[in-house]
Amino acid sequence: TRRVVDPLRGRYPDDVVKALEEPFQVAVYGSKGTTKAGRQTLLFGEPEIRWLAREAERLAEESNGSASATEQGVAAWSNEFRKNIHAMREGVAMPGGLAAALFGRMVTSDPEANIAAPVHVAHAFTVHAEESESDYFTAVDDLARDDEAGADTIQETELTSGLFYGYVVVDIPGLVANVGDDPKLAGSVLHNLVYLIAEVSPGAKLGSTAPYGRAALMLLEAGDRQPRSLAEAFRSPLPAQGEGAPQALASHLAAMDAAYATGEARRGMSLAESSMPGAEPGSIADLATWARTLTGAADK
Repeated sequence: TRRVVDPLRGRYPDDVVKALEEPFQVAVYGSKGTTKAGRQTLLFGEPEIRWLAREAERLAEESNGSASATEQGVAAWSNEFRKNIHAMREGVAMPGGLAAALFGRMVTSDPEANIAAPVHVAHAFTVHAEESESDYFTAVDDLARDDEAGADTIQETELTSGLFYGYVVVDIPGLVANVGDDPKLAGSVLHNLVYLIAEVSPGAKLGSTAPYGRAALMLLEAGDRQPRSLAEAFRSPLPAQGEGAPQALASHLAAMDAAYATGEARRGMSLAESSMPGAEPGSIADLATWARTLTGAADK
């Protein structure tokens, strides 16, 4: 307002300026933009501000001092302005790349540029009580003189490891929409995501811990019902061994099936001699290939 409408005060009648002010705010900020508290934060460059100021001055000039003419002119301008903004947004669809298509994006300066995340990732946790080890290390000063201490630093780091349960949800229609309504591309992304979940694990101090573990069990489910985690299978901590976790998971899954009967299609991969209820066994390649088909890519 200060850069666009205020310069018109005193040059044009007050009722003409007033007729311009509120419609300009609504056009730029939306229906709640007439108050500062109701506006989203928007970032404008100098060229945009100058253009808006020129448009406001043009509409005031063309009104010939009539407030009613100003109202009519600014109403027509607002409709055209919204059409132009919509066309520009359509022209820059999916500007965020695959990372934003998967995990979303928030833009405070332009809410319409926000991207909803179709991939939801839960925090992984150990299925047993936490165990930690202390890593004691020193750095020695090889050039120390006789009257100086030999150790340059002495430190201790606490390292933790364990058998983790992780849970990931993918909204497949949302993923397809975020990649430009391209089921084939969405299928490739989902195929690769299965491999990444199984093979990539976070870790620190790579040079001294080599934290390159792979999933011992994967269960993929597909359905059109509300997603649900199986984390409650590990509400009671298990022994810090791998044998009990698949049985606990299978038992909890069977109980969920009996209670809810949601009928998801399933595929499973396991390094142990165990199977999940209703899950067709296969390799990681089988699971990833099946995941690709869930987007409808095979039908295109």
